[in-house]
Amino acid sequence: MLSKSNFMQFLRCSCELWLTKQRPDLVPPTDPALQRIFDEGNIVDKWAQKLFPGGVDVDGFGKPAAENTRKAIANGATVLLQPTFMTAKLSCRGDILTKNADGSWDIYEVKSSTDVKEEHITDVAFQRICIEEAGIRISRTFLVHINNQYVRNGEIDPEQLFTKVDITREVENVMPMAKKEIPRALAVLDWDKVPGLLHVMSCNDPAECEFLSCYFNQFRSADIYSIASSLPKEKLVAFLERGFITPEQVPVDLMAELGDIKLPDAKAEPTLFVDKDTIKSELDGLVYPLYFLDYETQHSAVPAFDGYRPYQQMVFQYSVHVVREPGAEPEHYEFLADEPKDPASMVAESLKKHIGDTGSIIVWNARFEASRNAEIGEHLPEFADFMANINNRIYDLMMIVKKGYYVDSRFGGSASIKKVLPVMCPELSYNDLAIHEGGTASASWATLTNAAIPVEDREQLRKEMLAYCSLDTFAMLAIHRKFLEVVRPS
Repeated sequence: MLSKSNFMQFLRCSCELWLTKQRPDLVPPTDPALQRIFDEGNIVDKWAQKLFPGGVDVDGFGKPAAENTRKAIANGATVLLQPTFMTAKLSCRGDILTKNADGSWDIYEVKSSTDVKEEHITDVAFQRICIEEAGIRISRTFLVHINNQYVRNGEIDPEQLFTKVDITREVENVMPMAKKEIPRALAVLDWDKVPGLLHVMSCNDPAECEFLSCYFNQFRSADIYSIASSLPKEKLVAFLERGFITPEQVPVDLMAELGDIKLPDAKAEPTLFVDKDTIKSELDGLVYPLYFLDYETQHSAVPAFDGYRPYQQMVFQYSVHVVREPGAEPEHYEFLADEPKDPASMVAESLKKHIGDTGSIIVWNARFEASRNAEIGEHLPEFADFMANINNRIYDLMMIVKKGYYVDSRFGGSASIKKVLPVMCPELSYNDLAIHEGGTASASWATLTNAAIPVEDREQLRKEMLAYCSLDTFAMLAIHRKFLEVVRPS
């Protein structure tokens, strides 16, 4: 049985569909950030249903849900919420269906995005194919998505929160493609449960595929990418089938098969480029005290508090390491809101206690922090001047890497602090923390402020969130010290 979500998985990557259906044991567990996206989708669905009062909520999943849908239609329902339809080979669970006077039905697909995307059209095309094969006549199809210009003021207004778009023509144009691809997706469900050549050959983009490594899960993902990024697909297949995953595994007598293609040399020494004069000029322009600042934020499709738009980033935590003068030991200050209320004023008040009127504010990716500062100033006019003053003093340490003043081949072409830190400061590691990245930190705030969670669990989570944000700012401080050592060796 091919479901709508299965079909979309197939179009993204046949490897993903095969893993989900045949080898779920190889699929990585859902992390907190992804789980939050799922939860957010459920919340959006519930608000969208308020646009269709009097709807019949269809219970269950699979065959029982399909039977309940049939019964609801037979009993005269004109609005179906979460209906399920099944044919011999296909199944789909829709969001909302409404009945027209002529007996036909309209599909309303709800999405958490702020516009119509190409994959939404295909999603609805599969849904229409399944529903029509199940004997239901469809007239029009609509996408219901978030209106990101809506600003909450009091109770949520569903009519303002959502935008309805008629996508009937677009869906009709895509249906032939979907009908052609459905048999191919069904064929994947019959693949053998043991990974082999067929699976690798089906991969659309081996160099970027996050699922391909699951077939060869005894190898690290980076090993597979190191060879996948260097070979055309047909040669990649041949090498993987022979078990040659890393460049050093390829025998000398087979190198001729590569022709002019050069594999990365795993044993090559890392390369380093340093523009000392430019880095010195950049660092000399900083004014003490130095404030190494980082925010953690949370955003929701449905604004949690007045004055916020959908998906507007809301700062709930910060860390700042302060160096008063050259060579001074850093001071650390931090704040984490742990109540389920708008944290903006608490964040701004706390920042004002620890950030003085002079001195450079050092961040990693200034566009993000500067945008948050501007939004806080707009949200809280009494702090507008203070936040603007911070923005006037911001310095983006990331630019030394991004602009190519300091380039280490081990960064892998990235300016992310997660790539730069382990190379420049290997003694520091995010891997030692319970929270390793910002998505998990963001998703954690809902748990931290949930009174239903045991106090001891929330207290432990609080410590983990503080530790993560603290490392973000200490990492900047440590990298800054390394840059100083490069241009001002002792």
